[in-house]
Amino acid sequence: MNFKMNIFLLCLILFFYDVGFTQPQTKRLFLWVDASANWAQLSDSSAMEAMAQKAASVGFTDLVIDIKPNSGYVLYPSKIAPRLLKWKGVERPAYYDYLAHALTLGKRYGLKVHAALNIFSEGSRPAGLGLVYETRPHWQTILYTPKGLKPITEVESKQSLFVNPIREDVQRYELSIIAEVARNYPQLTGIILDRARFDGIASDFSPESRAAFEKFLNKKVKHWPEDIFTWQKQTPDAEPEVTPGPLFKRWLFWRAKCIFHFFVKARDTVKTLNPQLAFGDYAGSWYPTYYEVGVNWASQHYHPPYWWADPDYHVTGYAELLDFFMSGCYYFEVTIDELNLPDVRIDLRQEAAMKDGKQFWYSVEGACDITNQVIQQATTVYGSLFILQYKNHPQQFKRAMQMVLKKTDGLMLFDLVYINEYDWWDLLQETFSD
Repeated sequence: MNFKMNIFLLCLILFFYDVGFTQPQTKRLFLWVDASANWAQLSDSSAMEAMAQKAASVGFTDLVIDIKPNSGYVLYPSKIAPRLLKWKGVERPAYYDYLAHALTLGKRYGLKVHAALNIFSEGSRPAGLGLVYETRPHWQTILYTPKGLKPITEVESKQSLFVNPIREDVQRYELSIIAEVARNYPQLTGIILDRARFDGIASDFSPESRAAFEKFLNKKVKHWPEDIFTWQKQTPDAEPEVTPGPLFKRWLFWRAKCIFHFFVKARDTVKTLNPQLAFGDYAGSWYPTYYEVGVNWASQHYHPPYWWADPDYHVTGYAELLDFFMSGCYYFEVTIDELNLPDVRIDLRQEAAMKDGKQFWYSVEGACDITNQVIQQATTVYGSLFILQYKNHPQQFKRAMQMVLKKTDGLMLFDLVYINEYDWWDLLQETFSD
C-alpha cells in the first residue's frame, strides 16, 4: 500500500512539474561597474575581489563591467582601440587585464559577467580624451544648434562627444571592437551596448548625413537643414525650440532605421563569434520622447501613437534583436500617484531627451509600464535605477527597487560607486532578501 502511494505521489509531482507548477526563477540582479567612477578603487586587484565577494554576498547575480567609457578608450588590451591606463592621476599596469580579472572573480563567486561598451561616444570633454580630439576629428557629429551648424567639440555643454552613427567607417570601427571583445573573452555571459544612439535631436547634420538622407529620399533636400526643422522662440525671452519642417518625420524614421541596421550588424557580429553570448542594450525608458536620439527600442509589433511617428516607424524597432533590454527608469518618484505631489523632482531629470512633464512614464512604476507596453514581450526586460537620484533617501530607493522587481524580469543598479559612497550594502541585502 505504501509503495503504491509513493508511486502515485511521485507521478503527481512529475505531472505538476511538467505543466509548469515549479518555483518561480529568481530574478536577475545586475550591478553596473562604471569604468571612470570606480577607476581608483578597482585599480587594485584585491579591491576588485572584495567588491565581487560583497556583491555576491548581498545577492547580486550579475556584474556589468564597463570596458569602453565615453572617452572611447578601452579597459582591456586592444589591437583596435586606444587603451586607458591612467585616469585622474591613478595608473594601472599594462599587464593588468581588468576584464579578464573580473571574469576570474565572477567564476570564483558565482557571478555572471557582462561587458558594457559606449558605442558612439568617442570623446570625454572633461578628460580631453578621445578619437574626436586625436586621430578621427572628422568623425565627430555635427550639431544643428540655434547658432548654426557646429562640431560637437565646439559645443561646450556636451560632455560625451559623439561621432556620427551614419558613417560606414564609424560603424565598422565600433563593430570591430565588439568583435574583438566577443572573440577574446568567450567566458562572458553578455555584451551590452550603451549610447548606441545619436547625441540628440540636433544630430547629425554633416555633409555625409545630408548625402545619405537625400539618397534615402531619392531627391535633394532643397533647404538644409530648415526642411528638417527650425529653431524658434515661442516668446522673446524663451529658449529656442524645435519647430518641425516638412521632412521632419521622414528624417526621424531614417535615423531610427540607421540605428536599427547597426543593431542587426552588431547582433550578427556577436552571434557569429559566440552564439551563446547574450546581446543586450541599455537605453532610457522615456519612449515618447526618445525619438530625439534616433532610437526605437520597441517591438516591431508596436505602432507608436505619437505625432512624430510615420506610419511605418514601427519597422525600425529592434527589441526582437535583443536577448535583453535594460530600461533606465531614472526617476525619484516611484509610483504614478507621486507625480501629483507638489515637490516632483524634475531637477533630477538630466538625461538626453528627458522633458519636464508629469506624464505617467516619469515615475519608476510608469517607466516599467511603458517599457512593457512598448517591448510587448519581444525580449527580457530589466528595469534599471540611477542610485544617485535617491541620495539621502534610502527608503525611497528601496521602494524603487521593489517596484522594478515587481514589474520587470529583474533589476540593474547604476552604479557601484554610489553603493559604496552611501554604504547601502545592508539595504540591498535586506531588499533582495524580502
